[in-house]
Amino acid sequence: MIRLPDLLAGSLIAAGPGYMPERASSVAEGVDHVFGFLFWLSAFFLAIIVGFTIVFVIRYRARPSRPGPEPSPDHSTRLEIFWSAIPLALVFVIFALSTKVYFAMVESEPGATPQRVQVTGRKWSWWFDHQGGKGSKELHVVAGKPVELVLASTDVIHSLYVPEFRLKQDAVPGRFTKMVFTPTVAGTYPVLCTEYCGTNHSTMTSVVVVHPDQGSFDAWAAEGKGTEETLLQVGVRVFEEKGCSACHSVDGSEGVGPSLKGIWGREEQMVGGAAVRVDENYIRESIVKPGAKIRAGFEDMMPPVPLDDREIQGIVAYVQSLKEGP
Repeated sequence: MIRLPDLLAGSLIAAGPGYMPERASSVAEGVDHVFGFLFWLSAFFLAIIVGFTIVFVIRYRARPSRPGPEPSPDHSTRLEIFWSAIPLALVFVIFALSTKVYFAMVESEPGATPQRVQVTGRKWSWWFDHQGGKGSKELHVVAGKPVELVLASTDVIHSLYVPEFRLKQDAVPGRFTKMVFTPTVAGTYPVLCTEYCGTNHSTMTSVVVVHPDQGSFDAWAAEGKGTEETLLQVGVRVFEEKGCSACHSVDGSEGVGPSLKGIWGREEQMVGGAAVRVDENYIRESIVKPGAKIRAGFEDMMPPVPLDDREIQGIVAYVQSLKEGP
């Protein structure tokens, strides 16, 4: 069965060669469908409004033989409900279509194990820490394999945008944001910053390289490996240097503070009964404002720890590595 959004989007793209960038990710088609639906819906109502305006201007224009308009005492509640209900229904349709596409951009499919890449925006460049430790000014992914980008900023708000992927996500100082997708077409695509961030905003560009297979990606990842400190190494170093190990074990044993082993992704009970998922933002908050959320069974004893953004990212990578089991 052909869906209306699919038909409208397909018609839009077919309207002219090169009208839209190439679709190169799993979410691109859904975004195009929503865009096409909004475009043709707007064009439809624009045509109706302009058409009726022209008809009324011609049909009811002022003439010497025509008396002036008289106020009409008639009122139609049905008509008012009708022309209010139609826009409301269309708003719900647009909301449903857009929400479905949005969740596809921020949530991994059940059972999927995406390649995780830490993205750092700063004036005026991007930096990508890939899973396995390789850092680069370019984003490298594998066609057909899901990817999770975790974005952060060291200064102001930036926004990572890949036109061929139909993906755009802000990198916000003081928090982490996510973007999930699967690249579908091997190639090299531009990366832009679409949030004005100062003097050299227009030069804050990079590229995403979509490798055709895992072997190609592994060959790239092996180039120059070991010449720079990885996020995991940063996390291990900071954990020891800042004395975190004095209160938090990594082997499952409880101390002054909760053990970090196996907590990544778990729902933990807080003082007061709330349940909180251990993710990037929870760990950042626990470092910067440790008294904001206290694990049940522990006291509020930890002072704020002055770490820069890369050190916090390193701690996040280290906690992720502390999985359950031997």
